[in-house]
Amino acid sequence: MFGSLFNKKDKGWQPPEVLGLTIGRGISFDPIALRLLPADSLIEHPDTTLMITAQGHCDLGEQSHMHRFYPDDDRFLIQFQGGDGKNDERVDEIMLWYFYDVQYPTGDTEWNRVKSAIRQTSFSLPGEDRDYRFERAWFDTSTAPEDPMTYWEEVCDDREGRGRRKIFQTAMLFARPLQDGRDEMLLVNMEEPENAERSVAFMLGFPLERHNFSV
Repeated sequence: MFGSLFNKKDKGWQPPEVLGLTIGRGISFDPIALRLLPADSLIEHPDTTLMITAQGHCDLGEQSHMHRFYPDDDRFLIQFQGGDGKNDERVDEIMLWYFYDVQYPTGDTEWNRVKSAIRQTSFSLPGEDRDYRFERAWFDTSTAPEDPMTYWEEVCDDREGRGRRKIFQTAMLFARPLQDGRDEMLLVNMEEPENAERSVAFMLGFPLERHNFSV
């Protein structure tokens, strides 16, 4: 079903601009905003300017869309969520994600172990000297195991839509409080690309305001 939907798009379809950001453009962060990350955060500071080299789009349903911008530094991901980025320019959330770890499960047993772990109310992220406990942010009022969110992402490598590929993703969001009272977010993202090796990305994120960056 998904394949037929994607094939209906015009060959000349281009990834949209969202807040002026798209492939081939740079995003510059306010260095003061980056310095405000608490000392107990596990997120590395990005360079103040990142160039976008690929762009992804996810239709989350209920008129909610997610746009992802992949920079030349593959440790990071910029994510906008809100309108469709074409006619509806609404942006409800802006996140900067840092790839803390990426694993490549060797078989179904290991893959299913991760899928079971992210259904639970908490998740332990291994660190160099200790584990970090995150509480489930989605379904946070439930004390029972919950199924993760699933969605397709379509990714392109240039403004003409070349390098187009689809990735089926299974994800759950967790959070832990930092010393300044803010939450550090953990997105466990299980990725199944078409015709490629599946992987599990552990991404740490924090929200950005529009005044924290420029394009």
